[in-house]
Amino acid sequence: MPGKTVLRFTLLFLAMAVAAASIVLLIDPGDWFGGDAEGAAEAAVFPGVEEKPLLPPADSAGETFNVLVLGLDHGLGRPEGGNNRSDTIIVAHIDEARQKACLLSIPRDSYVDVPGHGRTKINEAYQLGGVELAVKTVEQVTGMEIRNHIAVDFDEFTWLVDLFGGVQVTLSEPIMDPKLGIVPSGSQLLDGASALIMARSRDYPQADLERVRQQQRLLVQVLYKGKELAAYPGAAWFLAVALEPLETDLTPDEVIRLARGFASYPVVDVQGGVAPGRTGSAGGASVYFLDEEKLRALVLSIESAAIVPAEFR
Repeated sequence: MPGKTVLRFTLLFLAMAVAAASIVLLIDPGDWFGGDAEGAAEAAVFPGVEEKPLLPPADSAGETFNVLVLGLDHGLGRPEGGNNRSDTIIVAHIDEARQKACLLSIPRDSYVDVPGHGRTKINEAYQLGGVELAVKTVEQVTGMEIRNHIAVDFDEFTWLVDLFGGVQVTLSEPIMDPKLGIVPSGSQLLDGASALIMARSRDYPQADLERVRQQQRLLVQVLYKGKELAAYPGAAWFLAVALEPLETDLTPDEVIRLARGFASYPVVDVQGGVAPGRTGSAGGASVYFLDEEKLRALVLSIESAAIVPAEFR
């Protein structure tokens, strides 16, 4: 995939929140996004010998593209059959020229037209037709062209968080979910099991809408961890290992090529939002009716300026 720069690497790690998918908020505007770039240490070069770089150079041409991040509702003893829904659905919009990204979360209960299957919840698209139908459905709903995809289930998410050494988060209130478990309040390093509780819990006043915001917060912290690791020796091997279990059309070479440039970016600049709508019922089930007019306005702002207006955060 020519022309893809560093921010593409960020999307490998966006997949981890999903479980729930993630991500789409919102992100803490105080300290979630800042950070100084980490420089890679220079190795000595023997005179007259051309040293092979640790990572291939990143492409300097800026592009704008979208990656669909899906978190699958199976793993941890839950069989794929009957639970193979994408309960985390995030469109990661990458604007390389601006060195920015936007995360658009689509609630799993969004009641939409799934091509060939009529109106149903959007999380059933993956179960009905795999990633191809999920991509087609999201493109139809948002009007955004999806270039790549990443899908991860519960077990893969937990394994990836632990592989990265955990993710640092700060919770103002504890998560006390009777079905999933407890995550205490305060600043802490979450392991894979605790991060999965944070990504999956709906034990909030706004239930699923707040859950997708928590998923996005996790994704931003994963970006920080990726930025920290990208410049170090062994990054190529590490990224290849991390990518291997995921369902994605990003190749190890593509991700590795982008990692080096990513480490030089001054900040991780990410904004996140949730597709607007209202809760209701259809066919005896609780669903989320998208506000198509407001969604068009949100998508326009994301694609034209890489900005999520405050009303959608």
